[in-house]
Parts: sequence; structure tokens; C-alpha cells
Amino acid sequence: MRLNSKWKKVLLALAVIPLSACNLSQLKGGPGSSSKSSSKSSGSSSAFSPSNDARRDLGDGLRKLNTAYPYRLTETVSASGNSRMAMPDGTRVVEFAAADRVHMKSTSKIGVDVEAITIGDRHYWYSGGKWTEGSLDLASNGGADFAKKVAEMLKDVKYVGPETVNGIDCHLYSCTIDGSMGGQNWTGTAKVWIGAADGLPHQSDSDFKVANSFGGKSHIVYEYNVNIKVEPPAM
Repeated sequence: MRLNSKWKKVLLALAVIPLSACNLSQLKGGPGSSSKSSSKSSGSSSAFSPSNDARRDLGDGLRKLNTAYPYRLTETVSASGNSRMAMPDGTRVVEFAAADRVHMKSTSKIGVDVEAITIGDRHYWYSGGKWTEGSLDLASNGGADFAKKVAEMLKDVKYVGPETVNGIDCHLYSCTIDGSMGGQNWTGTAKVWIGAADGLPHQSDSDFKVANSFGGKSHIVYEYNVNIKVEPPAM
């Protein structure tokens, strides 16, 4: 079974969203932001405590990914809706060796495997049992505009409270998703856990719907200080 071109683009979009999140300058304080705490960090410069601006706190946490290399994110996706349109359930692993060195591999329950490597402006795609080199249109068209679009889709950011996730002390934030991407409207809700010791995202869970016809759930776990090396594939 081959993955259709629409879901290849979706998977690539998902791969660059974490990278684009590093530039979410639009995700800053403003109307609708709220917090349950106004305390400041009294520890080291890397420690994090919520301010009275939840939207800014979440934006700061996402932007810290820009200096968190190397790191890995592992996402589990479960889809729902029209079976002809829904993305197959599966797992996606994205490894960031540096800002311009990324390796993404996605496996699904129906046997569809997708793999891509991006090094600078060079992009490699594994399909049909072989690697090919090409351009990553989403990256070239994305940049600041793509990051801004993602940021604009996150609404009503709120601080929920302290919570331990995966054995790590974190601060939980919630938000809604509402906006257009890829020519279709996306809606839903999301939660992000920001580490108290490092101010970095450690987990995110989202429940989304696309164009009121299909959707799914996403569960992402972040790992830092991991041994990652991204090299061009053997052609």
C-alpha cells in the first residue's frame, strides 16, 4: 500500500511544525491569556515558574526548542472519521540533530512507512524502496509565515497547574486549536507540559478535527540530551 500525496504533505507538515515552533514570535502575551500563578523562578536561569501571562509562557517554552538540540520527539497518532480520508494510525519519530539536520520516520498500523531526511536546503525522501533527493516545499514556503500560521491557530492559552509527567515535574498548559492550514480548517484542543527544571516541552496531547470530516488524537513525548546523528542517505 502506498501513502497518497495528501498525507505525505501532512506528515511533512507535522515534521516541520516542531521546528517552526522555535520561531513562534506571535505566541506572546495578549487578550485571552491567563494564569493561576504569578511566581517567578528563584532557582537557576534554566528553571521555570509560571508568570501571569500563560500565552507568553507557552511561547517561551516552544521557542526554547531552538537551543535544545539534540532532541527527539515521538508521536503516537490515532485517527478517526472518514476511512478514505483519515491518516492511518501510527507512530512518528523526529530526531533533531541541529536546526537544519532533521530525520523523520513514520510507521503505520496498515504497513505504510514514510521516511525523510532534511539537511540544510537538501531533502531526501524514501519511497518505493529507494531514496530520492528533492526540495521540501513546505519548508521553503513555511519559514516565518508557517510558524506564524501555527501560532495563530493556538487560542485561549491557560495555565492549568503543576503536574508530574513521565517522572518529570512540569507545569501544564491548555489551549484550543482553531484556524486554517493547508486549505482546510483545523479545530480542537491541546495540552502542553513544560518542564519546571528546564522550561522545555516534555509532552503534548491534542485532539483535532479537520474540515469537520476527519480528525484524531496526537500524543507527543520529547527526549533531550540524546545521541543523534543525521547524515545523508546512501543513494
